[in-house]
Amino acid sequence: MARPRSILGLLFHLAALHVRRSPVRSVAAAGAVLAAALWLTRGDRAAAPAALQVGVLRDGFVSTQRDGAGRRVIELERDGRARRTMTVRHGDDQRVVGTSTGTAVAWQQGKKIRLVRVEDDREIGTWGKAARQLCDGVASNDARFAVGWLEADDSVWIVHGPVAGSGAATAELTATAVGIARNQWCGVASAEQNVTLFWRDADRLQFTFCTRRRCSALHATFRLDRRLPILGFGCVSNACLIAVRDEAGTARLAFLTETGKTKWVVPLDTASSEISIIGIGDAAFAVGHATKAGAEVIRIDRSGATAVVWRDAASTGSPALAWSSGRLLVAHHHGAALVHDTIPLPE
Repeated sequence: MARPRSILGLLFHLAALHVRRSPVRSVAAAGAVLAAALWLTRGDRAAAPAALQVGVLRDGFVSTQRDGAGRRVIELERDGRARRTMTVRHGDDQRVVGTSTGTAVAWQQGKKIRLVRVEDDREIGTWGKAARQLCDGVASNDARFAVGWLEADDSVWIVHGPVAGSGAATAELTATAVGIARNQWCGVASAEQNVTLFWRDADRLQFTFCTRRRCSALHATFRLDRRLPILGFGCVSNACLIAVRDEAGTARLAFLTETGKTKWVVPLDTASSEISIIGIGDAAFAVGHATKAGAEVIRIDRSGATAVVWRDAASTGSPALAWSSGRLLVAHHHGAALVHDTIPLPE
């Protein structure tokens, strides 16, 4: 093993030695190391909204990227073939998701969060009293979608609902809040049948799981310097995988549980500033990132075991991922061209 170049590197070096010598204690060691490592790491770059977004529709996928003053929205069949292309021009920062009424876009307009159907601009709903910003990410899988935002009082809200259903969207949508003091950031991700809500309160990262009816009062809490950006995050039913970068420039994936424990930390060989992470059913994650030779997607299970499931040497930049009914959508670029690949990826 190479000699660590920093105190943070030394912590991970010692943790690796401890895991090899004492596997039974590896879980506790990894938790202690992540807490110390994240506390020591410093950074002042804020994560920008993803230029390339993907999601799940009830009968396919959706892909969207910036296009001039708006976003180009492409509805896809399950095999990745384009079904139709539309353009939406609502604000600078938008979130596109599949809903029971079709593809929808959310954005902040003044102090409100609006959600409309893309194909005809039909109003689905408006929420918020004094919205401050949209949360990073969305929840989008076969079961549910969710879009989140921060209010001026630092509470975090999500509006969520089914992807398949009757089509009476306004009757099926629910807005749920978690009240937090001094909140600087929020994130939203799918968690199997539920939704995960992340937030940062000073030097802590916290998350909780939200069902159709309410968000849990139990919050998993981890030490995380407020200036350290999160590169990506994704969840399964009771745990999440987050990507951060240490002071030596190494990206690392950390597996965090709903009980506030860090089960393991592994390095990821990428210089990406954005890493796409999604849950694959309830057993594993897919992680998409740029490499020195293109881009790749790895499958990583709850134990930390990894396998490459997709690779493209011609790809430029990090891919965006969505998973539905045993198929993985990989949206990526070949230069300026947007490419959609789908591969079988069972749980």
